[in-house]
Amino acid sequence: MVQRHILDRLRAVSLRHQIYAASCAFFVVICALVAVALLSFRQQAEYQDKLSLSSRSAAYVERANGLIYAVVMESRGIYMSSDSATVARYGENLLKRNRDLAEVVDAWEKIVRNDDAGLFATFKTRIVEFIRFRAELVRRANVISQAAGRAWGDNEANRTARTALNADLEALGQIYARRADEVVILNQRAWFTTWLIVLLGLVALALAAYVGAVIRRSLIAPLHEITETADHIAAGKVVVTVPHSERLDEVGKLGQAVQQLQDTLIRNKELRTLERTSSRQRDNLEIQLQENKRHLLAAINSMMPGLMMLDPEGKVILMNASYRKIYRLPQDMPQSGLTIRDILRRRIEIGTFAGDVESYVEAILARIEQGRPAVKHVDLKDGRVIRIVERPMTGGVGWVSTHEDFTEQRHLQHSLERTEHLLAAIMENIRVAIVVKDAATLRYIFVNRAAEVLFGVGRTEMIGRTARDVFGAETAEWIEREDRQLQRADAGATMTVRAIETPGNGRRLIGIRHVPIASDDGEARVLLSLIEEQAEQATEAAG
Repeated sequence: MVQRHILDRLRAVSLRHQIYAASCAFFVVICALVAVALLSFRQQAEYQDKLSLSSRSAAYVERANGLIYAVVMESRGIYMSSDSATVARYGENLLKRNRDLAEVVDAWEKIVRNDDAGLFATFKTRIVEFIRFRAELVRRANVISQAAGRAWGDNEANRTARTALNADLEALGQIYARRADEVVILNQRAWFTTWLIVLLGLVALALAAYVGAVIRRSLIAPLHEITETADHIAAGKVVVTVPHSERLDEVGKLGQAVQQLQDTLIRNKELRTLERTSSRQRDNLEIQLQENKRHLLAAINSMMPGLMMLDPEGKVILMNASYRKIYRLPQDMPQSGLTIRDILRRRIEIGTFAGDVESYVEAILARIEQGRPAVKHVDLKDGRVIRIVERPMTGGVGWVSTHEDFTEQRHLQHSLERTEHLLAAIMENIRVAIVVKDAATLRYIFVNRAAEVLFGVGRTEMIGRTARDVFGAETAEWIEREDRQLQRADAGATMTVRAIETPGNGRRLIGIRHVPIASDDGEARVLLSLIEEQAEQATEAAG
């Protein structure tokens, strides 16, 4: 009983409120998606900055250590030389290494941050003293003697200074190792944010699909069925079942109006039969006929769409209250003796018609004469969009047109189109490679830019093809085996790390997450793969 009560309450919610609620949820998801995307961009920038700083700092440590070692080796060459020419050659090389070491320290100083500033200042002081000391060694060896140079450089004080430099380099290396750890943490955060973007994108797509399904299932299809039923009734097939008249929303009210029209026509038919059988009952039938006409007018006036009926000469047969409301005509405006030309001139005065009256009337009369139906959308000055459906009445006795305010549907359609473009742009520019396959044929139906870069092959060479058409036999066999596991009805998302042979970039270590996208019946329709090159492989490729 409780479940039935809840379902009844949900059915009572109007279509307008359902669409408003879904649109609000859609807007919230898009705002969240944009916010997370901005956070991802900031994280990527911070990650790139720290990665560059960490790698450059580590390179400077290695470069400085190598040059210090080279200077020591050149000094030993001076100690071991037996003639002045050899001493001069080693001295020239030592001075060159000194200059290179000074350039490295100057470049290193430009990227020093708060965490290594104090230690680097001490290290630089020792380096300056080291360079000055080795330059003096060269001068003494060249000017005085090789023995004087050796006595200056080959002593315990020099070795102590060298040990201190090694300790400084080791301490700086530990700081830069911690920076590398921070880079790894930033990369993990960026990975999480990227997945969050993908998840929000999928939620937005699901909401867009839901709104489209609501419009198609709850509005367009029922209106089409009710319109067909109304056509059958207008053609004389009165005994038909009016669909959706049990609904409690706007579509149900329209179905109830058509059902009232059907009941009225049936009663009119019965009245005409009774009129032929008894002249005594004619007066009573006439009274009831007028009552039925009032019921018919009441039913027509309660219809949500505006209704206009014209005879073959363009004279107004019937104009309901919704038509007057749409075009802001007075509700007490008499319709007796009016023509479509009179209506259009009055609409010009009100501001709901801006065309040429005579041309518009001639076009309507031509369609009436040809018996040609028409559907069109008209933009009013106040921003509303009106959908007009025109049909000839049976027997060529006139013309019927319905008028509906189509503004909300138009805005919703434009909103969905803009959202699709936004989602496509986000999916195209994220770092994670994304590919989508048809679950039945395993052919690629979507490949983003990151996937092109990772595989080294253009999307035009992948879309419409299978893995065997793009990759080597071993890689293609593994991909198809993974995909076929996802085709099972009970399959869920999987995560795999594997080295594959790409078409254009050689062997790559990738982490790939497979996500089956199922339809309402639970069967997978498309297979979504999110692929990211692993950090270890990326480092080897960079080296």
